[in-house]
Amino acid sequence: MRLHKLLTTVFFFLFFYAALCAEPIIVFEKKVFDFGEILAGETAVCLFHFKNDGDTTLKILDVRATCGCTVTKLSKKSIEPGEKGTINAVFYSTGRRGKVSKSIYITTNDKANKSIRLKIVGIIKKTWKCEPENIDFGEITKKGKLIDTVTISSISVDTIKIDSVTTEPSSRLEAKIVSHKGNNVILEVSLNTSEIKWRFIGIVKFYSNITEGTKIIIPVYARVKEE
Repeated sequence: MRLHKLLTTVFFFLFFYAALCAEPIIVFEKKVFDFGEILAGETAVCLFHFKNDGDTTLKILDVRATCGCTVTKLSKKSIEPGEKGTINAVFYSTGRRGKVSKSIYITTNDKANKSIRLKIVGIIKKTWKCEPENIDFGEITKKGKLIDTVTISSISVDTIKIDSVTTEPSSRLEAKIVSHKGNNVILEVSLNTSEIKWRFIGIVKFYSNITEGTKIIIPVYARVKEE
């Protein structure tokens, strides 16, 4: 009888001790998701898979992206021992260029991993380019008309469509399309320097069907040579 009571006491003690020591353990397959290269304006779906390697329920208390360009969705907030979960993050590249690095912070009831930082990295490729990016006529040595060209090309459309090519100020600056072949357009820009007394700053502006390049502005500069 005494042995039975002793064994029962030991059993309950061990059970109670195990319950006190039980902890959730969150383990991610990877904490950095590289989506590679995408075109500006496209979205990237980034999946972060994790597992509860502990012996009690794992609770995801908060999932917070540091940038409005990233939206997250959690598969479920409570993960039982041995179960898996996923954080689905959608990154919107609109308005961004080049290399990007965005963070997502996870708060859990895992004492060893109360706060976890996940990262989304990749490269945003510009959908169009303008060569040169601006027109600088340099120093004006004599009055008259100066002419230069600029080439616009795109990798997001097969055929560039351009509407409403305008200039400011229109009294001195003119622009017209001199070549249009598929995704390549050449503009001829001319500047009347007769009334420029010191420095000129103007723009060529047009609208297109280029993704992330609907409105394109090309700066134009010139300056009078000092005597």
